[in-house]
Amino acid sequence: MVVGPSGCGKTSLLRMISGLWEPDKGVIKKPKIGELLFIPQKPYMLLGSLREQLCYPTEVKKFSDEHLTSVLHEVNLKTLVDRYPNLDIKQDWPRILSLGEQQRLAFARLLLNSPRFAVLDEATSALDINTEKKLYSLLKERELSLISVGHRPSLKDFHENILELNGQGDWKLLTSDKYNFKD
Repeated sequence: MVVGPSGCGKTSLLRMISGLWEPDKGVIKKPKIGELLFIPQKPYMLLGSLREQLCYPTEVKKFSDEHLTSVLHEVNLKTLVDRYPNLDIKQDWPRILSLGEQQRLAFARLLLNSPRFAVLDEATSALDINTEKKLYSLLKERELSLISVGHRPSLKDFHENILELNGQGDWKLLTSDKYNFKD
């Protein structure tokens, strides 16, 4: 888990780890393409069907309707299935879905795509703590390696190490049991 004050470079670090940005100096060893999925605070939403939203970035034919529906239930989006039982209906999803629903949909993508690594940049900021705990538990059950930026002490339980950036170029790496969040 990466923590630190606003503007200290947490998101920039995650973008470099994810291969979205290249560092000016040094080298970052990254997983192979397809082994990592990056989920930002505001998830990328396609203009297309619910099926396309869920399957992104893989082929829509990869998953059955039952599998897609099951994952939506797992991430507490049963109401979305009730409202849109036809997974091929096209909607303006960024406008229709709240940020919390978009974040849960992004977790559904993670569960479906099963990468080895998930990089989560405040990916649960719009969710309550119980939903956040449930979603992170689903990722841990599937043994995904996680790198997260977050501000809630509740996230500490899902990480072994905490990287604290201070915003002045210094950092500390601690085991999560030794790290205490500042008020």
